Amino acid sequence: MKQGSPRILIIRLSAIGDVVRALPILHVLREALPNARIDWIVERRSAAVVEGHPYLDTLHIFERQKQFWPSLQAFRELCRTIRAEQYDIVLDAHGILKSGVLMACSGARRRIGFAPPRAQELSYLFSNRRVRLGKAPLNRVEENLQLCHCVTPRVTYPSVTIYVPTDVQEHVDRFFDETFDGGKYVLAVHAPVERPEKQWPLDYFAALCDLLLADGRYDVLLTWGPGQFEIAEQVMHACRRKPVMAPETPDLKHYAWLIHRANLYFGGDTGPMHIASAMGTPVVAVFGGTDPVRHAPYRPPRKVLYTQDEPGWRRMPAKERLRRITPEMAYDACVRLLAETHSPASSGSSFD
Repeated sequence: MKQGSPRILIIRLSAIGDVVRALPILHVLREALPNARIDWIVERRSAAVVEGHPYLDTLHIFERQKQFWPSLQAFRELCRTIRAEQYDIVLDAHGILKSGVLMACSGARRRIGFAPPRAQELSYLFSNRRVRLGKAPLNRVEENLQLCHCVTPRVTYPSVTIYVPTDVQEHVDRFFDETFDGGKYVLAVHAPVERPEKQWPLDYFAALCDLLLADGRYDVLLTWGPGQFEIAEQVMHACRRKPVMAPETPDLKHYAWLIHRANLYFGGDTGPMHIASAMGTPVVAVFGGTDPVRHAPYRPPRKVLYTQDEPGWRRMPAKERLRRITPEMAYDACVRLLAETHSPASSGSSFD
């Protein structure tokens, strides 16, 4: 600790949505300890979530390799770097063996992590302050904020942001200005997901797009990420009307501002859903095989579509739960949320 200001390290390596949901830790700590040094360890694939954030001092990036030995060598080098920084406090928001080893290598006196079962792969053995969560399920954001109580007594949910450079904002703004006339609401629809139990039927996505476009008040933007273009293209071909296919985004910063410019986001339980929420875009999320209590967007405005009120829903396969949520139900939720938020079709704003 230098001149009474602690050196703090946050560990959340991946995935994109989980790193977004760990951002409140950074905001709470910076607001409570404005003079502290606060650093973060993250994997390259998720680095853009926190890269350039005004509350962050240093970002340590773990360059995980495809092959085991080069990856192990990179990990050992990272451990040496972390050790040399002489941190006073480490918060492990990941809770796996890899993050536990990094916490131990820091040599910090206060090593804060989760107790089992939230902590996995024996990661709790490397912490000396273990946060035990109650039996009642919590949203992942609420779980992460529990770690902050070990550092500061005053913890409330902050307004989080993903930093987007001005040149990226301007690049995306040009696309919006050239593509949409500004007289309609723009709804971003994201069909691809990584796991089958999260996949709302693609023909439902197409039907939703047609319903929105037929309404006359809305434009629809089909968004996609790396390796997901074919899914978005399937939805496009299944549509009777013509949504706009989003351009390929060079990186996550571009995608974040693209979603920020939309008036509403619709999709499943994915990283882009959490990005949309962090960017302040109203979210309608459809859930099937994952628990919305834990994984729904934490920040309002949002609406979650889930079939828990139907008889026998606990025994339903995720695919059937998702099929019970019809395009008409999704359309109604989008229209209601837009009516509640009165989001104007704006020309964008800056975080600078």
